[in-house]
Amino acid sequence: MDKGLTVDCAALWAFIRKDGGWWSVLRLTRHWTPTYSLGEVEEILATLHKGDFLECQTLHRAGTVYAVTSKCLPLPGASTSAPAAHPAPAMAPTRPDAMRGAFVPPPMPTSRPGALDHTHCPSLMQGKRNAYRSTAT
Repeated sequence: MDKGLTVDCAALWAFIRKDGGWWSVLRLTRHWTPTYSLGEVEEILATLHKGDFLECQTLHRAGTVYAVTSKCLPLPGASTSAPAAHPAPAMAPTRPDAMRGAFVPPPMPTSRPGALDHTHCPSLMQGKRNAYRSTAT
């Protein structure tokens, strides 16, 4: 049942316009619970779409989604200028490009004298003497 433009229509239209993007009925209902029920959101969106205040499209996964685009008419009494954009995020610090160039390993840390003497001594494995074999290459 179509009620025409109401304060509820204006509230949802302003929210969709401010937040931007495409909104499905279920997503809007989840966002506006308990203010509006699923039926009320469907009715409001149908009214706004019928008056060319919202654009809709059908997506495979989300079903019918609605958005305020440049093709849409503004609500009576609403400003025609675009809503204030969110401030641009600060530039992230630049990092060196790790995917280009040749890898230069850091120098080996110096160790105390005699720290690697165990590599020169034979060891026992299952009762037999074996020379030390490093697992690192």
